Amino acid sequence: MRRGSRMPPAPEPGFRVLRKEASYWWRTRTVPGAVLHRLMLLFIFVPLALVYYRYYIASFLVFGGIVPYGLLLEYVAERSVVRAIRKNPETLEEFADEGVVLPHGAD
Repeated sequence: MRRGSRMPPAPEPGFRVLRKEASYWWRTRTVPGAVLHRLMLLFIFVPLALVYYRYYIASFLVFGGIVPYGLLLEYVAERSVVRAIRKNPETLEEFADEGVVLPHGAD
């Protein structure tokens, strides 16, 4: 048990989530996933506007946030798939058919 945590650690699931596939599923099948992926465009256009107004350092900092934001989106997508499977275990077959998850031992 983690320090300061009241809940025991979650049991190891019987599957492995593929992050890229989970990200695609989350982006195409859920509204929050679609909206948060569309916000990625701001990391491209806002720095261009900042360069136009000669805020070069701010532009560099905003553009530098694109990689951590992308990694955060992949992590949230993976957690979303795991949560969907834990909430409704029957969906594991559907996720496996779509290639989003792999059962242990199928590597």
